[in-house]
Amino acid sequence: MSLFPTPGLAEEIVQILRRGPLDVEELRTALAKQSKPATKQGVYKALRFLRQQDIVLLVRGEAQLNVHWLQRIQSFISLASRAYFNPNLQEGHFLQLRDGDRIQYSFKNPIQVDIFWNHVLYILFEAIPKLDRWYAYASHNWFLLGRRQEELDLKDFMLRHGIRYLFTAGHKSPLDRSIANEFDGVMAQYHMLDEPLFPKRKDNLGLVLNLVGDYIIEAQYDKQTTSRIEHFYAMHDKRDKQTVTELEKVVAEPAKIKFVIQKDSTKAKKLSRLFEKNFYFNK
Repeated sequence: MSLFPTPGLAEEIVQILRRGPLDVEELRTALAKQSKPATKQGVYKALRFLRQQDIVLLVRGEAQLNVHWLQRIQSFISLASRAYFNPNLQEGHFLQLRDGDRIQYSFKNPIQVDIFWNHVLYILFEAIPKLDRWYAYASHNWFLLGRRQEELDLKDFMLRHGIRYLFTAGHKSPLDRSIANEFDGVMAQYHMLDEPLFPKRKDNLGLVLNLVGDYIIEAQYDKQTTSRIEHFYAMHDKRDKQTVTELEKVVAEPAKIKFVIQKDSTKAKKLSRLFEKNFYFNK
């Protein structure tokens, strides 16, 4: 019995069924809306596999998640949460950083760093009481295009927990502007600059930065990766399925990325003042 569905159609079906039971045609419609079209035979094959794994049940023509599997997932999350959200159980955990301390990691492609980055953010969101905002800065918010589902899940999590999603982009290219309508202007806000920040910093176009309370998270991408992303945004002015697919390939290429988590209350306050002027806050 598998705990997690295999990547591909089976995983897509499980993601959709988390919102409630559906019959096969409803599943196909939902998949098509996510640009994941599938034949009726393909959906049935995936459902049979998921049923064999005790992940899905088929009841009167409807597919639904197996409650027993959900209980196993809940148990897994409970055990993992105690291990990862409690810094006293792990030496060197970033939640143990004192003011002025930092930890550095290295990654070999943007997808790896994005997966770990989200892992870090979810832990920080749970660990910091009364957190009400998350600042992010990058030359381009390619995450909403090239890592779309992961970024939407992160954004939805923040909004559900009352954390503002506040993203500053260093450019105003057509592709940068194409995602502007995905922000409500209150809890999720997006600000595009006329030119990138930190011009005196070496390779500033390759910097991606997050601010979470007193924690500052930075990823510095190598010149080749940065050049590929910048060239992509310069050459594409239309957001469509082909463009997104090409960007997904660009960010999956090998890279050298330095990833730093630091806790620095003084620097965090300075960065907060730098970013907050780009956004609107209710009095």
